[in-house]
Amino acid sequence: MSSAHRLLLWYPIIICLLLGAMIPRNTFGSINPTIQWNLIEVGTEKAWNYTQGNPNIVVAVIDSGIDFTHQDLENQSWSNPNEIPGNGKDDDNNGYVDDIVGWDFRDNDNDPSPGHEHGTFVAGLIAADDDNQISVGIAPNIQLMSLRFLDDLNRFGGDDWDIFEEAIRYATQNEADIIHMSIQACGVPPNPFYEAIKDAYDLGIPIVSVTGNIPACGKTSVHYPGNYSEVIAVSATNQTRGIATFSCYGEQNEICAPGDKVSSIYPDTWTPQTGSGTSFSAPLVSGAIALILSLNDTLSIETIRSILHETSTDLGASGKDPFFGYGLLNVSAALEKVVIEYNNGRIPNVSNETMSSTSSATTTSSTVNGSTLNIIIGILTLTILFQKRKLKKLRKR
Repeated sequence: MSSAHRLLLWYPIIICLLLGAMIPRNTFGSINPTIQWNLIEVGTEKAWNYTQGNPNIVVAVIDSGIDFTHQDLENQSWSNPNEIPGNGKDDDNNGYVDDIVGWDFRDNDNDPSPGHEHGTFVAGLIAADDDNQISVGIAPNIQLMSLRFLDDLNRFGGDDWDIFEEAIRYATQNEADIIHMSIQACGVPPNPFYEAIKDAYDLGIPIVSVTGNIPACGKTSVHYPGNYSEVIAVSATNQTRGIATFSCYGEQNEICAPGDKVSSIYPDTWTPQTGSGTSFSAPLVSGAIALILSLNDTLSIETIRSILHETSTDLGASGKDPFFGYGLLNVSAALEKVVIEYNNGRIPNVSNETMSSTSSATTTSSTVNGSTLNIIIGILTLTILFQKRKLKKLRKR
């Protein structure tokens, strides 16, 4: 075969490599459909073609603490940029000494490691990075701030509202992008707690919580803090897209996500664990919001909520209803809407600063739409046909 023949045969391969580089790729491991049906259900695989998250986005998890020594979470811990580790000083003058990854409001110290597995399970659903092929979260490239509030039995009492409030204010003051609370309570919280919620909301921080589980306080009403209008309340669905038997519901229910027999991680355990509850449906919504902000961190809470509403998969009665809210979370549709309607088709390079109107990421972003793969296939097909014609002419010579 002549050198000309060889060169012509290499053309399609070179074009494949160049065009293939344009396709967004997953940074972390793939989803195991056998045990992570919940991620498949909300369109995570397609969503990851847009982003797996920006490490500048921080979700504050108010729960029972997070095990950041777990292999799937060791790269996900937020690090306080204004605090020097281990020097015994409050370097940033925020009232907390050596608060590097968050704070333990239960024991009032700088070690928010878990007293109960609940917080680590929640954290895994949001951001586990699949380092050991156990489990992967919906947004594995974002950061988590651990704010331990629940006790070793995963509970809190009526005297604990003040430290719950303090945890919210800590997240707000330390510029968390999202506040997540897989927590429910019977009765109306004291007003200072609500003021902390409202202050965070007024500063543009999305707050996600649960509708609640039965039989705690009754099934037909959304429990606090999810019952506040400032909070996105999430109910749970099962594998047949019905409302989960344990899930509370009500008019304040905003959206639903899978929460029945879902898989995540436990502290000090290297095998997948299974759990059920609205505590485990809500993290998918917090993770979805983290992905939205990873694409465009200038979006307001109202815009984010509107995106979630308009892209959700309607279940039950047409439109918003007490069981499913606006519908089942559809994170791939949500991200597509952000890219097309708010980013002018651009996806920011997450290795740079998060996207803003003046960000350098805007200039390094790539334009993507749903037909990218079809375009690549079309170009490749035409190239191969063209090279075949060239080869035929060469042979005739």
